[in-house]
Amino acid sequence: MIGVLGNFNKDKFYDIFNELGSFLKEENLEFYLLESKKIDLSKVLHKEVVSDFETIIKKTKIIISIGGDGTIISTIRKLIGYEKPILGLHIGGLGFLAESNIDNYKMRILNILNNDYYIEKRMLLKVFYTNKNATYDVINELVVDRGYSGRTIRTNVEVSGQYVNTYESDGIIFSTPTGSTAYSLSAGGPIVHSKLDLIVITPICPHTLSMRPLIVSSNEKIEITFDTSGNANKELSLTIDGQIQESIDSDSVISIKKSNHFASMIKFKDDDYYSTLRKKMNWKGNLRYK
Repeated sequence: MIGVLGNFNKDKFYDIFNELGSFLKEENLEFYLLESKKIDLSKVLHKEVVSDFETIIKKTKIIISIGGDGTIISTIRKLIGYEKPILGLHIGGLGFLAESNIDNYKMRILNILNNDYYIEKRMLLKVFYTNKNATYDVINELVVDRGYSGRTIRTNVEVSGQYVNTYESDGIIFSTPTGSTAYSLSAGGPIVHSKLDLIVITPICPHTLSMRPLIVSSNEKIEITFDTSGNANKELSLTIDGQIQESIDSDSVISIKKSNHFASMIKFKDDDYYSTLRKKMNWKGNLRYK
């Protein structure tokens, strides 16, 4: 039994879902589409399968997320704690999380039916901050930055009680391996294999060039405080996965550690991580002998 979530704002979603639904019916597979106020039911061919979240959780074994990386991240967030295996069906531009697309998703579903797949568990981060006594799980990255101010911020970073550095920069990115190909990469961070368990600390436009990205074990606990002296920024911004944003005060204390939850991503035996990197990053390979 399959649950389907997706980006209901894209017209292409409805084309793919309707085709997917017809295919699943031909294979005698039960499936459900998560209800949402954003769904345009006039475009849905299989209206009878629209169901609430509780039904999706109770009756499905896997989830298909139709959309780009942002949609897949939203799907992971909705399912945190339920550990449902997720198959990304990619529509849109650049994306690293999806394992199928409009050309091969039927084959991938048949692979799943034949048990020709495996589950890759991706680490998440747990973030706690004192402003609102709030806790979040992070799939890609936590970003702490200067918000609307034009001034740099001074961020004090400790790892398991040991002082690391005070970063003067536009902000800092704390990334999972999954998120290493997102904002962190754009800011000069390393590409990290998704199977690893570690945390990447990447300063954004640091004031000093010697302030380079740092990789620490996922067993470490990171604590962040801010310089509050003089003309230092008093209002900062905290953003999680580019989807949740909060204003925070400069006297906040932010704690980051590995989450007890994880993302369960469906993978296939013929997957080639490095081939995906070459394709998505537009690497040309060995040009010398071509």
